[in-house]
Amino acid sequence: MRIWAIAIILALLATVVAVTAANATHATHDDDDRNNGKGTITFTQTGTVSGPTVLNDHTTKVTVKETLTFTGNLTGTALAIERDVTHTITDEGKTITFTTFHGHGNFTGTLNSNTVKLHLRYEGVKNSTFTRGNFVVSGDTSQMNDVHGEGHFRGGLTSCVEGSGCSAVNYTMHSHVATHTEDTEARDDDRDTD
Repeated sequence: MRIWAIAIILALLATVVAVTAANATHATHDDDDRNNGKGTITFTQTGTVSGPTVLNDHTTKVTVKETLTFTGNLTGTALAIERDVTHTITDEGKTITFTTFHGHGNFTGTLNSNTVKLHLRYEGVKNSTFTRGNFVVSGDTSQMNDVHGEGHFRGGLTSCVEGSGCSAVNYTMHSHVATHTEDTEARDDDRDTD
């Protein structure tokens, strides 16, 4: 069981390394358009979709509706569906419980004072004293600009009870807004004439 828990944690760490490596490969000119930000995220469970389902003696899963409230340079609310898998293991006579979670949803609010509607994906791990994870956002601003961003969150998180708020965690993020500047008359419409 100990190896199984280590494998789960290594899988989460591999995701963090992949996101970090992908961000490290951006060309220097992108840094001028990149926005750094920080703030808080409050997770609030608003209902159960399915479960809890006991998968075995040590693992239980539940799917819940979650509202994520962001403050800071990303300000607004995301309505999400989240899958939580709670793992309970015994190591040297001590019971260890932690939950891995991942979710997706739609965010409405502002990013650096631009009105946005974004798709949000997030994942993380939490226990009774902390939570940490990553999130990715993508979508359009009201000015029809592409938005791509990623961030990391961590902090203390109390247990969530349906309908009540949880402690807010801090986040840091980077985002990029690409402006559409194509000349529509210069497009090739793939029609050949002889």
